Parts: sequence; C-alpha cells; structure tokens
Amino acid sequence: MLLSTDTDTNKPLDLPVIWRLAKVASCLDTAFNLAGRNMLPIWGSVQVSEQTAGRGQIRRHWHSPPGNLYAAVRLPVAYPFDGSEAAPFTGTLLAEALNAEGWPVLLKWPNDLVLRHEKTGKPLKVSGTLLEKRGDILLAGIGVNMVWAPTREQLRDDASLEATCLVRYPCSNKKTLPTAEALWPRLVSQLFSAYTQSSSSIKDWKKHAESLLLWRGMLVQLRDGDHSICGRVAGLGPSGGIMLEHFGIQEEFCSGSLHLITNESANG
Repeated sequence: MLLSTDTDTNKPLDLPVIWRLAKVASCLDTAFNLAGRNMLPIWGSVQVSEQTAGRGQIRRHWHSPPGNLYAAVRLPVAYPFDGSEAAPFTGTLLAEALNAEGWPVLLKWPNDLVLRHEKTGKPLKVSGTLLEKRGDILLAGIGVNMVWAPTREQLRDDASLEATCLVRYPCSNKKTLPTAEALWPRLVSQLFSAYTQSSSSIKDWKKHAESLLLWRGMLVQLRDGDHSICGRVAGLGPSGGIMLEHFGIQEEFCSGSLHLITNESANG
C-alpha cells in the first residue's frame, strides 16, 4: 500500500513517501529493492507489520512479532549521514521525535533509545536503529517496541540492557497507545522536518544528543570485540564518537558497546 508518491526520486518530498506492507522477510531488504527500482526517494520509507527474517546488529536474527513498529527510511548521503556521525545523529533525531510524542527517551550511544523504569530508574531499551549502505543507497532500519519486548533470556548474552515496550509507559498527551501504523507517519515526518527545515538540528545536533545522553558523567566499560576500556562518559567527540575520560584525559571512541559499571560489576 502506497500512502503518497512523487515522480522525482532525486530530491526529498514535501511529505515523505510511505510504503505500508504486511508480512515480509526483511523490511530493509524490501526498502533496498524499492530504492533500486527508483520507487523509494530520499526520506521515503517502508513500514511492515511483521518480519520473518529481520536482523539487528552484526546481522543477528531479530524477532519481529506483530504489533511493534518496523520501518526502514532512506537517508540522504550527505552530512552528517556520510560518516561516523550517521548512527548517533539518526538516534538523536528519533529520540527527539519520540520525546515530542510524549515518551522521555534517552540516547544510549550510538543509536539505541531507552526509557527509565518508573520505580527503579533502571534504563530499558525500547528502540534501536541499524544503518546499511549499498552503493549510493543509505537506509536506516528502525524498530520500536510498542506492545512486546524480548525477555532477558531472549536477548543476546552480551546485551547491556534489558528491554521494555511503550505500552508499559502511559503517555501524558495520549489517552491510548497509538498503533504502529498511526505512529510511524508522525515520527518520519518529524525526522524529515528536523533535517530539512531546521539548520540548527544539523549544526547543533551534538548538543541535542548530549542533552539526551545516557550515563553522562558515569563510569562505563566500552567493549569492542576482544578489547575494552573503562572511563567516564564525557559527551560526544568531533566524529560523533563517545568521549571517555580515563587516566586524566578524554579520548574519543567511534565503535563498541557501552556497559555501565556498577559496584557489583566493578568488584566482579
């Protein structure tokens, strides 16, 4: 189902195109197929109700049952999407869009979004993005847990956070949780508007990101393959990497996964 269209696929639209489909193997693969056929312009997107072969980081299988939001949006291959800043910038845009919808999400560098448990304050993952580029086509796969979240046992062994879903967080400006089909057009419109209509969203995006940054000032461990380093989160660096303060200096790291160091983990 095509919600809107335009004949010129070389420029952004006044309103983004949305292809809405039911069950597919992979939302990202479907979007790449449409883009390769000149049927998905910049900021056009694909939203599906279910995936049978979705993928997450490092191409891990991503369980995608009905009810959650699964989408892929085509991004311009231009600053800051043309370098290492792409992932945290995309995460920041999505975080601000969800905040505007009434959910106070935070950014877990580089591109995961979290909500804090209302009683314990513990951060729980509610959304994530995955960027893929094939030739001159750049896509962001976006998932938001609307009504379902994996249990701890269903997550990968090295996952730093447990998961949650939006239905567990009543929103002050909504009487009922919107469906994924109702929420996605609003989110993608906000992403599009923030990038195309507000130069400050691009120029000052790191300030926006740092205001939403999870664990800022706290001691974390950055794990990258077989290597790890500990330090305090100081903000974002010139390349969009995480700035860690350790041994009295600040250093930028552009890859890896952050894990909070608690008293228990520090002693263990």
